[in-house]
Parts: sequence; C-alpha cells; structure tokens
Amino acid sequence: MPLLGILLLSLASLLATGLVFGITRIVPLAKRKPHNDVLGFVYAEIGVIYAVVLALVVVGVWDTRSQAHANTYTETNALLQIAWYGRSLPAPEQATLEGLTEKYTVTVVEVEWPLLSEQRASPEAWALFTALRDFINTRQPRTGADEVRYGTALEAVAQLGDARRERVNEAATAGVPALLWVALLIGAAVTVGFVYLFGISSLRIHSGVVFCLSLTVGVMLLIVYEFNLPFSGALKVDPTAFQLALERIRAVA
Repeated sequence: MPLLGILLLSLASLLATGLVFGITRIVPLAKRKPHNDVLGFVYAEIGVIYAVVLALVVVGVWDTRSQAHANTYTETNALLQIAWYGRSLPAPEQATLEGLTEKYTVTVVEVEWPLLSEQRASPEAWALFTALRDFINTRQPRTGADEVRYGTALEAVAQLGDARRERVNEAATAGVPALLWVALLIGAAVTVGFVYLFGISSLRIHSGVVFCLSLTVGVMLLIVYEFNLPFSGALKVDPTAFQLALERIRAVA
C-alpha cells in the first residue's frame, strides 16, 4: 500500500506540474508577476498555518500508534505474570489457569486481531478474559507466601484488564476525524494551488516548485492516512507481543 500510495502521489504531482503550463497560457506571466509581493506575504501566512496543523496531526497519529504498540507489551507482560502465578497452584488449578492464559492469547492473535482492523473486539476474547479475572478473584490464599503471590496476580489481572480495554478502545475510537480530513485536504489544495498565482520567469523553476511542494504535502497526507488507525493499514500494529508471549506461556507450562 505505501508503494502504491507513493506511485499515485508521484502521478498526481506530475499532473499538478502539468497545470503550470496551462495556467501560463491562460494568465500570462506579465499579469501575475506584479502581484508577487502581496501574494508572497499571504502565502507565507497560509503556509505556516497549514504546516503547523499538518505537523500536529502527523505527530498525533504517530503517537497514537506508538502508544498502541507499547500497550500490547503491557498486556502481554500481565499475561506472563498470571502464567507464572499458575506454577504455584495445585495441579488441577494450575492446568486450568495455564489453559485460560494460552487460549486467551491464541484467541487474541487468531480471532481478535483481524477484527481490530474493523474496529471491533472478539466476544470470545472478552469471555476468556472474564474467566481469567474470575478465576484469580475467587482464589483463597492459605499461607503468607500464597498471599504475596496472590497479590501479584491480582495486580496482573487488573493490569491485563486495563491494557485490554485500552487496546479495544484505541481500535474503536482512534483515527483522524472526518472534519479534520476535510480541513487537511482543503489546506493542501490551497497551499499547492496558491503557487500557480506567482509569476516566475523560469517555467522550469515554477514547475519544479509545484512538483516538490505537491509531492511533499502528499507524502505527509499519506503518512497520516497510513497511521490513521493503529490496527489497520500497511503500517498497523502487529500481534508480535502476543506471539512472543504465547511461546513463553507454553514454555512455562
């Protein structure tokens, strides 16, 4: 998808560059050049405003994606803590807890992860998390050592729930609002279109400026599009943390 996007952007930039020749024929250089000073002042204001807004959006979507990626490791770290707690339990309960942690991890990777790209969660994964939480919460530690380990397990299951809810919420609610997309696209059109009004003696230089500007703005918009939803697209967050955790959970078992 990024390669296709870059190809389309290059074609669009070439088309934008071709418009320079059309504008030159419609509005001759002699009519545009006297207004360069005024246009330059106005364009500087427009360019700064759009650059700031675009930069904030790019940083915002990148930060959201980074947080979603980091949160997957927070969730799997809690899972591993619960798996280690299972080793201290009697055989029947140990097998139950190990089975729940493994099945939850497998379900998240194989069932829920594709649903995240559709901004949905898996009811099966929710049910397994509820079973894990109920199993931990209903435990009755018998010794002082059991109480210490049990306290750690309670913290881990609470952390697991918080991280899971955050992941599901990020999948369902993250993304650039439609109104902001409209503002970004209009701003891109104005920023690039304004350059056509300048009277530049060299047609090659004028064409080069339009091409470079349109390509740069287009690439930034492509970045926003690819990072718009953290769990979809070519640059989505992968379930690597859960895959690594599954290997470790099975090794612990």
